[in-house]
Amino acid sequence: MFQNDYFTESELACRCCGKNHFKDETLKRLIRVRERFGKLMIINSGYRCPVHNARLNATMTHTTGQAVDVQVALGRAHRLIRIALEEGFTGIGVKQKGAIGRRFLHLDDLEPIPGKRTRPTVWSY
Repeated sequence: MFQNDYFTESELACRCCGKNHFKDETLKRLIRVRERFGKLMIINSGYRCPVHNARLNATMTHTTGQAVDVQVALGRAHRLIRIALEEGFTGIGVKQKGAIGRRFLHLDDLEPIPGKRTRPTVWSY
């Protein structure tokens, strides 16, 4: 993990064990998004160890170190989606229902898997 002005190792680390296997290329992409976005980006979830991820009953994207959930809502969410796609994020999960503080975007830069996963992909929660 390299030094940057926007994100700490702890906010990108697993919430249960503190391990951090966040990929450098994904972090570089996230930093470019943050620089273009020009606003604070609160990270709800970065890397997740397999144990923590299983407790959440979630897909495995966060265990790859190539996914992050960013707290964002309303017009800022739309703007962040556009920037993230332009910077090469290929998976965008949109949770924009409920309380403002619980809304987020999932961003990942996973590669397509022929016959299984096409990219870019956008979905809602």
